[in-house]
Amino acid sequence: MIYTGKNKMLFAAVVKPLIIVVLLFGLFGIVYLRSSVMQLEYTISALEQEKMEHLRERKMLLAEKTSLLSFEKIEATLSSSQGFVFPDRIKVIHVKKQERVSPYRTALEKKHMTEQ
Repeated sequence: MIYTGKNKMLFAAVVKPLIIVVLLFGLFGIVYLRSSVMQLEYTISALEQEKMEHLRERKMLLAEKTSLLSFEKIEATLSSSQGFVFPDRIKVIHVKKQERVSPYRTALEKKHMTEQ
């Protein structure tokens, strides 16, 4: 087949614009895919950070559970075997520590001496 002027005209009028349109679609497709991948990376990063926070919270809760269970275990062991009882809050006496040492006075002894 020999090219004539009509074939060149057809190539110039149909195929060149079609190639340009395909290249533009390819370019925009690549840009869209790249932005989608970046968005997925940001989402994965946020989810990994949230996962780390949940793991940290899980460790803290596990430690608190272990602490509470060990206290309950000690309480059960002491109360059943040796007869120990934890005091009520009402029956507990708090003693404040003095900053300075003051001399000990026995006011009752003076009072008893004066009465006799």
